[in-house]
Amino acid sequence: MTPEFLRRYYILRVISNPKVYGIEKNGFVPMTDLQRALHQLRANNIDDPLYEKLSQNGQKTIKRDLEKIKSYYHTIILHKRNYGYYVEETDVSESLKEVYEKTEIYLLHHHAHKWKSYVTTSRNSLSAQVDLVPLIHAIEQHFIVELEYRGWYDDNGFQTVVGFFQPLHLKEINKAWYLIAHNEQYGIYAFCLDDRIKRFKINKQSVKQPITFNAFKYFKNVIGILKTGMQPEWIHVAVANHHFKYLINNPLHHSQQIVAAPKLADTHDLDYSNPDIWGELKVYIEPNYEFLMEIFKYNLWVKIVSPLHVKAFVKEHLGMMMAYYDQH
Repeated sequence: MTPEFLRRYYILRVISNPKVYGIEKNGFVPMTDLQRALHQLRANNIDDPLYEKLSQNGQKTIKRDLEKIKSYYHTIILHKRNYGYYVEETDVSESLKEVYEKTEIYLLHHHAHKWKSYVTTSRNSLSAQVDLVPLIHAIEQHFIVELEYRGWYDDNGFQTVVGFFQPLHLKEINKAWYLIAHNEQYGIYAFCLDDRIKRFKINKQSVKQPITFNAFKYFKNVIGILKTGMQPEWIHVAVANHHFKYLINNPLHHSQQIVAAPKLADTHDLDYSNPDIWGELKVYIEPNYEFLMEIFKYNLWVKIVSPLHVKAFVKEHLGMMMAYYDQH
């Protein structure tokens, strides 16, 4: 993240939600109020170089930033004479929500020591050899990365991967960061950026023929990082009422659809034998190992309805787990 990115981010945030920044002008943000909010954010972080460009907020700079915001975030900020700036859309798009979430997570990690009395964050296993900011820059500029990766059984059967790669995308999942990268020998490969990374270097040399990569399309039919080549299919999942609400707000997958809501949305007793407390969702994904782990995470609260072979896949693994506890 650069100081310029942060300034544009806060311009968008202030105009999108002015009340949070103390601006009560019926949804409008005059230039002077916007500048005042940016100055205050800078004053609150006066010793932090990441915030240094927030004080560079003249009218010409802000107008240039508004064009960048339109290009990057596909959000149009309008201006009404004598009133100020405003965002026409009432609902925040999913892509913009993702930008907000990722930036706030980054800022939480950036301020981790300063805010440790107020915020608890999950530990992740990012290797000390990897710095995400220059790596993101390498992705943008199509720079080559050189690495040595000693895999574990679970990801590649203890294989050591050494070579030069085009970095394509970073993805965080289950407290771990993954680099999606490509070269001719391995194709597209997911490297977990933990202690499996034994050597890592960003070269200033550009990839001669960079490939294009669309993360949404690539991960469209999976839950996590694992791509098995399995055929994706609609998987129907029954969900108990108390957890149904959770999965509506925190979907299993972006493809999730409601098949049927529970007839009894709220019950004080969790009688799992009562069919009226169960609703049904469906997701279109590969029924791979990561899907299995996701289902197990929800304990008694979910059960696979169909297809039958996926139901059998889950049942088989549950049987093997139960066998552990039958052993003496």
